[in-house]
Amino acid sequence: MVGTRASRVDAVDLARGLALIGMMFVHLGPSWVGEDPPVGQMIASGRAAPLFAMLAGVALSLVHRRDPHGAGSVRATGIRAAILVVLGLCLGSLDQMPVYVILAFYGLMIVVALPFRPLRARVLLGLGLVWAVVVPVLLLWLQIAHAPVVSDQAELSDVVPPWSLLAELVVWGAYPAGVWFAYVLVGLGIGRLDLGRARVAVAVLGGGVVLLTGSLAAGAVAISRGVFDEWYVQGWRQLFVSSAYPYEPATWKELWLVGEHTSRPLNVLGAIGSALVVIGLCALVARVPWAPLVLRPVRAAGAMTLTLYTVHVIWSWRLAVRANAGDDPTARLGSYGDWLLQVVVLCALATVWLTFARRGPLEAVVRLVSTYGTSSASRHQDAERTNAPA
Repeated sequence: MVGTRASRVDAVDLARGLALIGMMFVHLGPSWVGEDPPVGQMIASGRAAPLFAMLAGVALSLVHRRDPHGAGSVRATGIRAAILVVLGLCLGSLDQMPVYVILAFYGLMIVVALPFRPLRARVLLGLGLVWAVVVPVLLLWLQIAHAPVVSDQAELSDVVPPWSLLAELVVWGAYPAGVWFAYVLVGLGIGRLDLGRARVAVAVLGGGVVLLTGSLAAGAVAISRGVFDEWYVQGWRQLFVSSAYPYEPATWKELWLVGEHTSRPLNVLGAIGSALVVIGLCALVARVPWAPLVLRPVRAAGAMTLTLYTVHVIWSWRLAVRANAGDDPTARLGSYGDWLLQVVVLCALATVWLTFARRGPLEAVVRLVSTYGTSSASRHQDAERTNAPA
């Protein structure tokens, strides 16, 4: 059986790999154009990216505890965050980019998380759940009171004026950091737990099941009472719809939305629940003797997500450019074939790369830059490798 420490590290890598695969599933899989949402959207859409954000908190906690004066220091984390913001804005600036790039939002959130790192696990978990309810309500109130704000891709042109970019990242963007910070807070709390212990992993899994089923049940009750009768889909499908804002006025009934990236309380709580389910399951699977070998490609992908995510975004961009140039509307609808090809290629690439190197190429560069000038002892304190994505 895998040891406690190895199980914790393997669980984080495995969960991060699944988050990356899930995001690729959403970006490349079939779009919802018929009566029913595709299976990929029901499983991963609005859940893979929050899992990615929660694991940012987990990694931030683990790296800080392991190497507080090196990679986990405030200085190194700030530099790392700045690199992520710049990289995210550069990727978002590519013409016809079909993916809402999360890296700039990600970078901002890990900086904001720095003062919260000393808090205890229970405090962080409780604060994260409270944040998941209160801040989405405040966001909805702001959307109701404010004139509609159409925020597309976060890109370099948004830097001027800088407060406009900050407002986009915190409030109006595709991944509003003000709301999504709830995922990071919960991740910080999970990172302080010993996921190598079966009882802890089961508790994380159980908590996730309660949050996920509870949010879906609350949404189903709202549907049964006719809250969304005027929406364009009916019945159970309303559990997966997005907010019509900013193309339609926001209303208070959206408090009951569960669907993808709505940033409403039930959506955030449900996404926290699904992320906890994945992390708990990965922690349990990592204890199985055959898991390190069988799941090595997924764990390898999770160990170099910054590199693979960047490749995925550029690859998806090239597919979109080609589809638009060829004026083929069916190509823009996505397919499971495109997704499966990327998964196989990128997981194989990660497996081969990490056979000869300790980190992915972008991970290595970011670590070198962010830890430059720290002591040799801090830079080489890698006995328990956490493979932080940045």
